[in-house]
Amino acid sequence: MGSKVRIELPFGEFFFRDESTKPVILVATGTGFAPVKSIIEDALKRKLARPLKLYGGARSERDLYFLDLARKWQDEGHVEFVPVLSNPGATWAGRTGFVHRAVVADHSSLAAYQVYACGNPAMTRAAREELMRAGLPEEEFFCDAFVQTDMLETEAS
Repeated sequence: MGSKVRIELPFGEFFFRDESTKPVILVATGTGFAPVKSIIEDALKRKLARPLKLYGGARSERDLYFLDLARKWQDEGHVEFVPVLSNPGATWAGRTGFVHRAVVADHSSLAAYQVYACGNPAMTRAAREELMRAGLPEEEFFCDAFVQTDMLETEAS
């Protein structure tokens, strides 16, 4: 009794920067949606007035497991949602291609934005490069790249 326990919490860098007033673009693929969802829900809970635009990327429509929630946010007027499929089916009428390229296509300059990108490392690397070429300041790009567990096990062997 009376013992002290010392803990150290994670030092993550993928969090919403409150001090900015810039509009926010969020880019998510696959399980990268979970941290982006957390950022959006926190911003909505705190009633932050910054515009939020979510680009959700996936191979096919069935891979957009967050589709209903993102559309709900959009219908409620909280978040503009742009789903982008890289391998759409014949019935898909939405955006196609790589999700980060949809961001570039929609904005003549990204100089006035903050971007939060989360998903596979190939997407976050490509997004960083292409968004910065489109004017996004380096200090306004925040990302969290997810690596699959089986990739880690292969690299460790």
